[in-house]
Amino acid sequence: MLSKSQSISVRLSQEDHAYLMKIEQNGAITQSEKVRELIKMARDQVGTETFTRAYLSSSETIAPYKAISKEDPNVRSDIVDTILDMVCEVVTSIQSTEKEINFLAQLEAQLEPVAEDLITRLVPCLLENKSSKIITNTINQDRKKRITHFIENQHIYIESQKKGSK
Repeated sequence: MLSKSQSISVRLSQEDHAYLMKIEQNGAITQSEKVRELIKMARDQVGTETFTRAYLSSSETIAPYKAISKEDPNVRSDIVDTILDMVCEVVTSIQSTEKEINFLAQLEAQLEPVAEDLITRLVPCLLENKSSKIITNTINQDRKKRITHFIENQHIYIESQKKGSK
């Protein structure tokens, strides 16, 4: 039977030992307590299992791109801004979902509201001419036609499903 803790033996240089003994985290006094605190600190730093930590991590990654996007008001894109926000939220959802047997079901449950938010925020951006100061008006009109056609087809599909379920 395994004990609750495992004994380890480590050889440290004088410099590393001095550094270890200087650690004053959560009242750690003994070498063992200090090593446990180092492990805890490393887990806290690396792990992204909490939603807040995952959000901070993904936000930090996306921040430079968002800054570039907002740098010049004459060259802005609500489309890019919205997608960068959503990338951050998607990564956060993935990182904060526990990796266990029902991972995909949990992830899907977390991603559904993110996807719904993306659609409700992105569709108006894609249909408005003023949402992008980068793309030409001709491209905007072509995109608007394609998206309007897609939405109309979805509406027809939804109506046919309603009639079929009656």
